[in-house]
Amino acid sequence: MPGSGHKPTDFGDLGPFSLPLLLPTLCRMTTVTSPLEHLAEEYAAWWIDILGEHNHIGGADATRWLLDRAKLAPGRKMVDCGAFVGASARLAATVTGANALACDLNTDFLAVGRQLSGGELVHWITANSRRLPVRDGTFHSAWVLDSDISLPELTRVTTSDATLCLCCEVPVDGRGGVEAFIDEVEYHGWKMAAHRQMSIEATNTWRAAEADLVRRRPYFEARYGTRPYLAQLDMLGNLVQSYERLEQGHGLFVFERR
Repeated sequence: MPGSGHKPTDFGDLGPFSLPLLLPTLCRMTTVTSPLEHLAEEYAAWWIDILGEHNHIGGADATRWLLDRAKLAPGRKMVDCGAFVGASARLAATVTGANALACDLNTDFLAVGRQLSGGELVHWITANSRRLPVRDGTFHSAWVLDSDISLPELTRVTTSDATLCLCCEVPVDGRGGVEAFIDEVEYHGWKMAAHRQMSIEATNTWRAAEADLVRRRPYFEARYGTRPYLAQLDMLGNLVQSYERLEQGHGLFVFERR
C-alpha cells in the first residue's frame, strides 16, 4: 500500500486497496483532538458518541472474547465486514499477526481507522460486504459485529477451516428464538463452536445511552439539531422497549465450517 509502510498482502482478485479520502476537517486535525473525536463531530450520531471505536455490544471485551476463539495466527487472513474504524481488524492484526482486511462503505470511517493504533497493520477497502471483491475461499476468519450479515457471501469468501465471528441481534420471541438463528447459519455449512448471551448487556447499553442523551440534552441537541436529536432518542427508546419486552436479544457467536 503506497505510503503505508505495509507490505501488500494477496487477498485474491481485490486489486489495489482503496485509500479512503479524509474529511476536510480531518485534514485540519490538531495534536489535541483524536481522529475519532473529529469523526464524531462530523457525524452527529449517538452510536459514535456513546459506543466509541469498538462500536458494538460488549465493546472491546466482546472483541477479545471472539478473538480468543477465532483461530487466527500469523499468515492467516481475516476480514472485518462493516468495520466502521476497524477496531476488530486492528486488534486482530496487532495481537495475532494475522493479515487483516477492514471493509466498509463509508470512506471517512476507514480513513479514521487507518490513523488509529494498529491502523498501519490493516488493509482498508471501500466495499459492500454483500459483494466482496475477493476470490472464493480467501479468508480464514470472517467477522461481522452489529452490522449487516450476508451468510451466502461470508460462506463464499471463507476457507474450509474458517471461523465466523458474529456479534448480532437474535430473535427471542415467537420467531423461533436464538435456535432459529443458529439453524439458519448452520444451513449455510457452519456449526456453532461458542456462544455468549449478550441480551442483558445490550439492554443495559441501550438504557444507558438513552439516559445519557436525556441527561445531556442541551449538548446533544445543539450538536444534532432538535429534530435529529429527537429522532435518535426515539430510536433508542424503541430499542430499549424491544429488549425489555423480550422481543429482541443479542449474542456473540463463533461458528466453524463443517
